[in-house]
Amino acid sequence: MKRHTHNSSVVEAEEKFTLNRDIPSSPENLTELGELAIQFLNNKNLEVSKVRPFFWSLVETYVDRFSVYPFDAKKALFNDLELNDYPEETVIELLKQLETGFEKSHGYSLRKSTKLLSKRDSLDAEIKDLRDSLKYAALVPEKSK
Repeated sequence: MKRHTHNSSVVEAEEKFTLNRDIPSSPENLTELGELAIQFLNNKNLEVSKVRPFFWSLVETYVDRFSVYPFDAKKALFNDLELNDYPEETVIELLKQLETGFEKSHGYSLRKSTKLLSKRDSLDAEIKDLRDSLKYAALVPEKSK
């Protein structure tokens, strides 16, 4: 997971949690944490620019701890694209990144399968050779015995 620079005015998730390390993490405390987060989000003077880094630090901490995202990343991506009516530039950028990553990871392109191209090229070459042979055969008179 890539690290990003944090806004120093926003409380980091790790800092927030280390303040209460001596309190055991029981289900009641997790529920209390959830209620505090909901109360925090319902503040009318809250700015998105201050909340986003906090939640991102929560996600980073979760991923560092459990090596998995706390949500379905694929579903989150599709929800975001739907929310913004599938913006063309964003979708094209994502496709390019996915194709590049896939090719680096698997060694072949997702769209331009070299297997299909090589089979097609060899078939085209064979057909061309057969056509050339037929043309030559048509031009050369048969020898009579």
